[in-house]
Amino acid sequence: MSSPAVEIIAHRGFSARAPENTLGAFKLGWENKADACELDIYLTKDDQVVVLHDRDTKRTAGVSMIVSESKAADVMALDAGSWKGAQWSSEKIPSLEQALATLPVGKQRFFIEIKTGAEIVPALTRILEPMKARASQLAIIAFKRDAAAESKKAMPWMQVYRLASGKTKDKKPADLGQVIAETKEDKLDGVDLGLDWPWTEAMVKQIRDAGLGVYVWTVNKPADVQRLARLGVDGITTDDPVMVRETLEKQ
Repeated sequence: MSSPAVEIIAHRGFSARAPENTLGAFKLGWENKADACELDIYLTKDDQVVVLHDRDTKRTAGVSMIVSESKAADVMALDAGSWKGAQWSSEKIPSLEQALATLPVGKQRFFIEIKTGAEIVPALTRILEPMKARASQLAIIAFKRDAAAESKKAMPWMQVYRLASGKTKDKKPADLGQVIAETKEDKLDGVDLGLDWPWTEAMVKQIRDAGLGVYVWTVNKPADVQRLARLGVDGITTDDPVMVRETLEKQ
């Protein structure tokens, strides 16, 4: 039995096959029928929003440039694809506007992960406000409470989800009750939790009973896909959306 209700979210685009957070990765995700693509954003020195997972460009571009201390044009000139293979050498670090332009009209959507604090919200609002008519194709996710809460205040028409790992910074189990309480207090739409949480029916029910959506990241093994789909999560973030779809179709 298939589980079509589970939203399949391509992590940083189709990052198993293409260089993460590039236009090529997003296009490959759409072509392979991912329900959504996830991307990460930072604010540049000149108040532009660029798509990158790390605060520094070194890992994916080979050149060390701290995004918050650099101009967008300099960041966006870097080769962000060659590390994944010569065929990707033309891929650059995109702006958020460039990434959003790849989004097909329809039901597919972007999950936009804020990697900074709330200081990015004014620039993000400026970019997303013209897309208000396509609100159902957009969502914001964030680990930092202020970033999530301020996004919801600035754009109440947006779906906003709180990200949380199963372990705190000092490696202790995170408190689900606290995450739920803060998410409710901030009037967010749901939680997006790591695979490292102790996923059970009771855990999903606790989130559902609070009136919240429930998503999980980053799931790359078929057995985990099957287990989470049976628990009834709303969506699964994965590096390989094709694997997830094929696994769900076999259930």
